[in-house]
Amino acid sequence: MGRLFNSCLFATISVIFALVVGVEIVIGLVGNGIALGIFCSYRNLWSSSTVYLFSLIISDFFLIINLPFRIHYYMNNEVWVFTETFCGVNLFMLSVNRTASIVFLTVIAMDRYFKVVHPHHQLSKISTSCAAKVAIALWITVILMNSHVFTLDHSQSKNSSCQSYNPRFEPRAAATWHAILFFLEFFLPLGIIMFCIFNIILKLKQTKLAKRNKVQRSVKVLIVIVLVYIICFLPSILIATVGLVIIKVASKHIGTIGKLLHASFAFTYLNSALDPVLYCFSSQVFLNRCKKVLSQAGWFKTSLTEGTNERSSRSSEQRMKTLQSSTVRK
Repeated sequence: MGRLFNSCLFATISVIFALVVGVEIVIGLVGNGIALGIFCSYRNLWSSSTVYLFSLIISDFFLIINLPFRIHYYMNNEVWVFTETFCGVNLFMLSVNRTASIVFLTVIAMDRYFKVVHPHHQLSKISTSCAAKVAIALWITVILMNSHVFTLDHSQSKNSSCQSYNPRFEPRAAATWHAILFFLEFFLPLGIIMFCIFNIILKLKQTKLAKRNKVQRSVKVLIVIVLVYIICFLPSILIATVGLVIIKVASKHIGTIGKLLHASFAFTYLNSALDPVLYCFSSQVFLNRCKKVLSQAGWFKTSLTEGTNERSSRSSEQRMKTLQSSTVRK
């Protein structure tokens, strides 16, 4: 009876997982596709923040490309029909997306922090080319941090499963590093982001009326970052934490915990659909362009005022970029 219940539960979770992730793929593909087109259309106005946002788009596309194979895996009763090498690549790309999303969300928060709280600091005047070099260095770090995925034994059952981690089969060193990375990459960046929000809010209370709009926009951006962060990454952290406690008491529930943990990754994959919301809050130009695209598609109505606001925003960003360039040359 218990086995029948577990079988029905697992089948239900697999179906729900497939449906939810399928919707996330469609929304993420549309949202990030529009974002990519908009960013590329005004690449001459890019700032350091745009470089980091663009890195998020790249990370999201890596995720979207690999998600259909995870849907097939769970709908096929967790039987991986593709090669073992591709299993490793698939899991590696999913792991890289999680880490890269967290890293660049944190960097965006820090970028806003320095621009608002320490506007005269060297990091607040970073050029676009320098930001690109930082982004490349971060990508290399993210790849190295997750390279251990290729060393794990993915075929952990007779049914050719494709899971990145199972404490029954992994050696102690791999299990320890996997757990440390999983929890550390959540709590440490969250602490940094909350620090940035707290200090920017303090700055908002101290700043003059003329600069309040810029600070308020930064606060909104950081609030969106926190919401995306919590919605996407907290569920898997909670289930993993509860699972570690339960497994210590009754190891027979390890299969159920593993299934629930993998199901919680549907929230993690949601970041590809929510990131475009962050882009809208980060740039008025992007928001106006996005409204224009949706208006042309018949999904949204724009007014003459919004067109004027876009030209004003573009002019403002161009002046800011010119000012930053002249400051760097000095």
